[in-house]
Amino acid sequence: MTRPTTARLPFVVWLLTLGTFLMGTSEYIVAGILPQLSADLGVGIAQGGLLITVFAAGLIVGPPILSIVTLRLPRRSALVLALVVFALGHALAAASSSFAVVLGARVVTALATGTFWAVAGAVAVSAVPPTARARASAMIISGVGLATVLGVPLGALVGGQVGWRGAFWGWRRSRVSPPW
Repeated sequence: MTRPTTARLPFVVWLLTLGTFLMGTSEYIVAGILPQLSADLGVGIAQGGLLITVFAAGLIVGPPILSIVTLRLPRRSALVLALVVFALGHALAAASSSFAVVLGARVVTALATGTFWAVAGAVAVSAVPPTARARASAMIISGVGLATVLGVPLGALVGGQVGWRGAFWGWRRSRVSPPW
């Protein structure tokens, strides 16, 4: 019988777990700020809920397609590209007062999120010895679980204090335009 490895996971696994936590929080945060987001965008709660639906649909459709599209990219480049697209999608959503634009931005951020998660899983298991692959994979997945348990309540708290746009920007009361 072999002993399980107790070696530390490399920093990249922790960093990728943080990425899945942030992106998982982004996926679910709309549920915590839906009333104020819907009111601000001039839509009903049910229509605002589409922001959650399109994100989930993007997570289903995006990864298989975008994994093929980014197959020729180095993994690091695919991760960075997914993060950049994710950040730009959030900036667009936070800066817009149009429900249609925010909806489109949610689709874009979902595609980036799914791509990031797929590549992050592959990078995490390739960064560790075979005996630690299950642990590395579990760390990546735990980022999403922690997002549900910690990220969404914290995001809803931030959204309640600084407005829904502040939850997307990550700072200050924001019924104003983006910081650029």
